[in-house]
Amino acid sequence: MNSLLDNEALSRLRDAVRDIQTHDGGPIPHPEIIALANALGPDKRVTLDLTATNVLGTPLVVIGSMPPEPQILSVLTPRERQVAALLASGLTNKGIALKLALSPATVKDHIHHILKKTGLPTRAAVAAYLAS
Repeated sequence: MNSLLDNEALSRLRDAVRDIQTHDGGPIPHPEIIALANALGPDKRVTLDLTATNVLGTPLVVIGSMPPEPQILSVLTPRERQVAALLASGLTNKGIALKLALSPATVKDHIHHILKKTGLPTRAAVAAYLAS
C-alpha cells in the first residue's frame, strides 16, 4: 500500500492517537494530528474514528482526498460557500442561522447573493447543483 505519510509521521500519528485515547476528558483536538493533516496538503483530509476501537480494537484513521469544489462556487465568499453547503444539506434559513450564529435576515441576504452570483434561479437549484 502506498502511504502518504513516512514512518516517522505514522509513528507521531500513533502517539497522538494514543494520547487522545488516554485523555481523561474525552477526545480533544491534538496539535500533532492537525499538523500532520496540514502537511498532507489542502486537498487531503484526515478522519480519526476513535469509536472504531469498539469494533476493530483500534482507532480508524482514514486519509482521503477532498472532493473538488464545484466551479460555480469559486465566485462566492467563504461564508457564502458555507451557507450554500448548509442550504444543500436541507437546512432552512433559520437552521442555517442557528448553525452559523447569524440572524435569519443575514442568511436570507447570503442566499440572495448566492443566487445572484451563481445565476441559479432557486435555492433548490443550488442544492441540486451541489449534489451533482
